[in-house]
Amino acid sequence: MLTINLNPFPILETSRLILRQINKNDVNEIFILRSDARVMQYILRPIAKTLDDALQLIQIIIDAEINNNGITWAITLKENAQLIGTIGFWQLKKEHYRAEIGYLLHTDFQKKELCRKP
Repeated sequence: MLTINLNPFPILETSRLILRQINKNDVNEIFILRSDARVMQYILRPIAKTLDDALQLIQIIIDAEINNNGITWAITLKENAQLIGTIGFWQLKKEHYRAEIGYLLHTDFQKKELCRKP
């Protein structure tokens, strides 16, 4: 069985992005993402209707990390720590070495080749 230890939380960096831990200060940006029908059109999850919905999702993410059952990063630009998206591994099946990979990206940052070297 796969053994996972997400403590300390791994911060990842590319030439343009920083992937950091999501926290409750990200509630407004999470709400914007999760309430946008364009962002959520292929995500089989309920659309957020309130900030409380976003806070509940953040708590689920935090709990998954604490229990080593999933990890979700906040995607930010290097020059601005504001969350523009999320990416992570969810629904870990440790016994099968599998996980669901998912991401959300604010529409203002889609099709911008953020992972391409400048």
